[in-house]
Amino acid sequence: MILTVTIHSALDKIIRLPRLRPNDAVRARIEMVYGGGKGNNAARALTRLGVPVIATGFQGGYTGDLLIQQFASEGVHTDFMICRAPTRTSLMIVEEETGQTYAIYEPGQKVEADELEKFRNHFIHLLDNAKLVLFCGSGQTSELAALHFDLIQSAEKRGIPCGLDSSGISLREGARAKPRLLKVNRDELAELVGHPLVSRQDQVQAMLEMHRSGIEWVALSRGREGLLVTDGSTCLEGMLVMENVINVMGCGDSLLAGMASMMLENGNLESVARRGVACGAANTQVIGAGFIDPALVQQLEAQVILRKVEL
Repeated sequence: MILTVTIHSALDKIIRLPRLRPNDAVRARIEMVYGGGKGNNAARALTRLGVPVIATGFQGGYTGDLLIQQFASEGVHTDFMICRAPTRTSLMIVEEETGQTYAIYEPGQKVEADELEKFRNHFIHLLDNAKLVLFCGSGQTSELAALHFDLIQSAEKRGIPCGLDSSGISLREGARAKPRLLKVNRDELAELVGHPLVSRQDQVQAMLEMHRSGIEWVALSRGREGLLVTDGSTCLEGMLVMENVINVMGCGDSLLAGMASMMLENGNLESVARRGVACGAANTQVIGAGFIDPALVQQLEAQVILRKVEL
């Protein structure tokens, strides 16, 4: 079983409207409302791949209740800790006249000190059945970053590998705990190593630097430029260009879910990269985050182009 940890979930809403105009009322229609947050999106994708998963983290208020109900209707297993503050909402606006999209994210709900302590115990209990843990999303406080650090170390000390996909202080602290897999984008990797990454060789060297720090696998998601992943001795570039892209929201979360599904099967670097790229590409064909079609994933896996990159 894979356990996904999302400190700050979100109730995501996608709306469509003709065009935003200053000081003017605009009629919009709701296209989709679903449970979001990076780890929750990954849990949804894993569920659709047929991988046993439990999504955990914090939920609160009416929005938290609705999110839990939404996941239950999708068959995603959850075991959240209930907190006093309500779960945030996120809004994606699609302008039909321009094709532009606007993502508006509320700050994550406040989590009190006693709730953090209860979650530590809750997490340790959930580790009893976990084979892999994914820490996704970020908590932009020192307390929440420390939680990421502590929980990753707790799992890894028990021999349970962890994956980290975060940002800001939670990324820095989480990486310091030496998870088995680190998944980053270009800006996040540059922040970790402390300098810009202009060329692909710069990116590869930065990935190797993170590997030498004690992280076994480092994956760099570069959107249409493809995936780079290394285990320190080999670096692979995975590419799959999709001609008709419907949506890019959640592609990185689906990519991580695909990689994790193969890690659970003890896959090698090639199979992990291939599945990850296929899942990220499948996400471009659906509205929403993580609503991938497993049949399409299987079809796309055979089309992924993998190349070795010189170290």
